[in-house]
Amino acid sequence: MHEYGSAEAVAYALFERVCHIERREIGAAREPAEGWERPSRSWIFSTYAECLRAVRSGSVDTGLAGLEAHPDHTGRRKVPRAAIMASDPV
Repeated sequence: MHEYGSAEAVAYALFERVCHIERREIGAAREPAEGWERPSRSWIFSTYAECLRAVRSGSVDTGLAGLEAHPDHTGRRKVPRAAIMASDPV
């Protein structure tokens, strides 16, 4: 097991939280609870790796940071075109 407070231990705690939020069952139960799903091996590895990168760097590189609205020089919110194109139609 990783030393308490190490980057790996913190990343794993974050990983467990992500699993809970996304309703991914990583426990030993035969079948996940209703409304939960069993994640794939690749999801587990890529999600833990993302958590570890976030802990080590202090930020998450999701590629979405540039899609957030930012105030322009007049103080109004400016939404990047890429964010508009990536959003679901209403």
